[in-house]
Amino acid sequence: MEGSCQNKRPGFLTIGIPTVCRKKQQYILSTLDSVVSGLSRGQRQEVVIVIYLADQDKTCRQNTKMEIRLKYPNLVRTCLIRFLHPPKVSAFYPPLIDKLKAERDKKLIWRSKQNLDFSFLLIQCQNLSSYYLQLEDDLMAVSRFYSTIKNTVVQRVTHWVCMEFNELGFIGKLFRSRDLMALATMIIEWYEHTPADDTYIEFYKRRNQKSRILIQPTLFQHVGLHSSLEGRLQKLKDPYFEGDIESKETVIRNPPANISTSMKIDFQHLPRHCYEGSKGFFLTSEPVISGDTFYVLFHSLQNVSRIFVQTGLALGKGHVLQEGVLELGGDFECTKRMFTNIYKFSRGVIDATVNRNNLRCIQIRVIASQNTLLMIKEISIYSV
Repeated sequence: MEGSCQNKRPGFLTIGIPTVCRKKQQYILSTLDSVVSGLSRGQRQEVVIVIYLADQDKTCRQNTKMEIRLKYPNLVRTCLIRFLHPPKVSAFYPPLIDKLKAERDKKLIWRSKQNLDFSFLLIQCQNLSSYYLQLEDDLMAVSRFYSTIKNTVVQRVTHWVCMEFNELGFIGKLFRSRDLMALATMIIEWYEHTPADDTYIEFYKRRNQKSRILIQPTLFQHVGLHSSLEGRLQKLKDPYFEGDIESKETVIRNPPANISTSMKIDFQHLPRHCYEGSKGFFLTSEPVISGDTFYVLFHSLQNVSRIFVQTGLALGKGHVLQEGVLELGGDFECTKRMFTNIYKFSRGVIDATVNRNNLRCIQIRVIASQNTLLMIKEISIYSV
């Protein structure tokens, strides 16, 4: 790590980003744009971004470093962005060079070097902050990723070793910094035969985290098409990425209404967010139980032709309402909470042609408890 940054006070989070040169397209600057824009001025005091210039080509490293310095001179000067250079090959990579090159397996060499790159980065970052987040150099982040991570850590009361903010590979994995040396050691021990994508899973299982903790919606999306392995295309996308679900399927100006719910509320995603505007969603803070309701009472009677409700991140995926109904009512039904028009959700979605006059309220009712949170992405009321 560059010497001028050694004395900066340890913060809350270190973000590690290894990068190497790609012949087709470079992504590191757009990735940094996305990450840096998600940090407020105050939050930047709590974060360190370590760019590991992992390419063995010195000219490539110098060019990448210069591009970042020119674009973010103040962030480099204040040590928000730091650079990590690779050690001499003879100091850290000799097994890779001596044993694997003879095998002439480009993918194996690439994967093994990547494992050792990850390990070196983890070792160098172990004393910089309380927590460590592993990213890659070809992704995008949602605008509030840092506050979401911090709030999740603060609120988490059960045992955890690794929390995941991206479903794919070794992206978006959060660890305590005190565990980095042990994780790096395991990756080094297995570097020839097991990708880090699998090693970290065995690591947290050995430390009594029984299953993965995937925080949904996820906060980072893989956007790179051209892999750092020459000639390889990488088209994988995280289906649980929040940025993919911010926009609603339909943009309807719903009639004014009062909204209430018996469900536990995540106060970053309020009930009105799924009903008002073209973006946003409602998310519970605890799994829903049978009998829970989400109630919309219109300020005046409405003549309605269609009602569209989508739960979950996508059709049938991520925080859907597994078993539930949509109920409609006029003045009498809404007062008594006795409904006659009832539609059942299919894979978390209702798209009902109702042709109902003098509608006063709608209600989403859970008819079976589920062990997952519920997201209501959108409620759209087509008035006539």
